[in-house]
Amino acid sequence: MDDVTSALVPPTIAPSDGRMPVHKFLAAFIRNPLSTFPKSVYEEPYCVFRNGKRTTVYVCDPALIERFLLDEANDFPKSPLEKRVLGDTLGDGILTAQGASWRWQRRTAAPLFRPADIAALVPDMSREAEAQLEGWRKTPSANPGGAMQRVDLDMTEATFRVISSTMFAGAADSEGRVIQDKADVMLRWVSWEIGFALVGLPWWVPHPGKLPRALASRRMREAVRGILERRKASGIDGSDLMARLAAAKDPETGRPMDDEQIVDNMLTFLAAGHETTAKALTWTLYLLSRSPEWQERVREEVLRVAGNARITSEHLERLEITRQVVKEGMRLYPPAAIMSRIVTKPTAIGSETLEPGAILVFPIYAIHRNRRLWRCPDEFDPGRFAPAAEKAMHRAQFMPFGFGPRLCIGMAFAMMEAQAFLATLVRGASFKWDGKHVPVPVSRVTLRAKGGMPLIVETL
Repeated sequence: MDDVTSALVPPTIAPSDGRMPVHKFLAAFIRNPLSTFPKSVYEEPYCVFRNGKRTTVYVCDPALIERFLLDEANDFPKSPLEKRVLGDTLGDGILTAQGASWRWQRRTAAPLFRPADIAALVPDMSREAEAQLEGWRKTPSANPGGAMQRVDLDMTEATFRVISSTMFAGAADSEGRVIQDKADVMLRWVSWEIGFALVGLPWWVPHPGKLPRALASRRMREAVRGILERRKASGIDGSDLMARLAAAKDPETGRPMDDEQIVDNMLTFLAAGHETTAKALTWTLYLLSRSPEWQERVREEVLRVAGNARITSEHLERLEITRQVVKEGMRLYPPAAIMSRIVTKPTAIGSETLEPGAILVFPIYAIHRNRRLWRCPDEFDPGRFAPAAEKAMHRAQFMPFGFGPRLCIGMAFAMMEAQAFLATLVRGASFKWDGKHVPVPVSRVTLRAKGGMPLIVETL
């Protein structure tokens, strides 16, 4: 372990004592789903909890993860919970669809996410990072050491601009604020819907945030429908994602996607496609603000590899330390902290037999901190992802983008974007912690920082 980071143990969540009555579980889950993880998920390969007819299994062992999400993936599909929580907003898009519908949509979108094609977009990503730096430079401050900035909000807006300009040819610019604001409303209240589903309450039971979520979902879909209608009026052509979706045909029926299917997928990529990268960058900048030695190492590497030139894909290949820092940030604070699947046939796991209907929970946040898998797992140490060390890892040990056939289609895009942004921002600015704000991680589908992420930013 590298000495320069051995002392940094950033904020985490204390595990629960174990079994909780339903009312206490629900209250804790609504506050922060991470607080319901029992201590055993940080120490054991799996944990089985039975509560009446409901069985929940936390799966943390890489070999078991590979079995359920890859080798036997067809027997463990996504649970109905995800459709209940996200269906009103994302419809039957690539994130929520199952079976043949998902396979068709995945094949349709996949060509746009080829690493070689994404590499050509890196300068556009870097340009948005440079624009963010310029915005910070214009912020008035009486403090010669820099100005306090809400880095979480800045990263959300900057990454939205990236996906709008690169995936949709800038077509989402005018609706961008609506989509971002309403996505925030959706996620702010999402734990109520998930928690009610987990304890078996039907979808129609009212709860705080139900009406705001419904209204936010409707406004988001109206905004995206407006993008589509405007684009159709001028003729949808080109090679961007919107044009590709409009031209797609079902290989079995030959039918094109209808407008609602196009809206489903546009909204999935616009809303979800930038949110995860924004959260990864936010947490990584916080970690660097607490680790000035690593921040300086990134800055020195970027200047050595790229000088003051705009970051391109050729630079990314040589920015090894920067890449290690991004990955360690996503290990400690994975953008999506929890995944789930449902058991569809009697399944043996150790000495247990799981019946159909049991829920498999993959607590990515805990897997990335499991003491069987990581040395000093709560410490910030980018050296874990040095090439030799990373090669020795099990491929399901580190899974910020999921695993198996439903691995995030935008993984290469997100990694290149995060690396290009981090390199550009750290070269152009210094990030400092104010010594006061403790950003507690809270899961709201993506991993947010409670109270946001205010950092002192001094442009260089």
